[in-house]
Amino acid sequence: NWAIKKIDAQIKKRQKIHNRYTDSLSSLDWLDVPKETPSSVKSSYYMYHIQTKDRDGLAKYLRKNGIYTTFRYYPLHWVKYFNSTSKLPGTEYAANHTLCIPLHQNLSNKDVSLIIKKIKLWKK
Repeated sequence: NWAIKKIDAQIKKRQKIHNRYTDSLSSLDWLDVPKETPSSVKSSYYMYHIQTKDRDGLAKYLRKNGIYTTFRYYPLHWVKYFNSTSKLPGTEYAANHTLCIPLHQNLSNKDVSLIIKKIKLWKK
């Protein structure tokens, strides 16, 4: 299958984007970026998540600038159906502060530069 043959190249492109985000954004004191992936782990670089106290403000700002972001993985203990009274501080922090920024093999260098630039300009 032709798609399977492209997977390695696509993962390599995603990894380059992931590394560029980390290199460019890790110095921002108001933003947390993913920790380095252990060498024993093979990642697909499916998504790139950042964390900030004003996640919603950053998401709205990026959207106004043509950059689509997502929130992912609503905690199951918050789903009313389960009627949970659990308190999971780490899960709840992640749910309220995590934002996924674009990461896919069709992003151009120009696209990635714009995303980085806009994130850096948000707090200025």
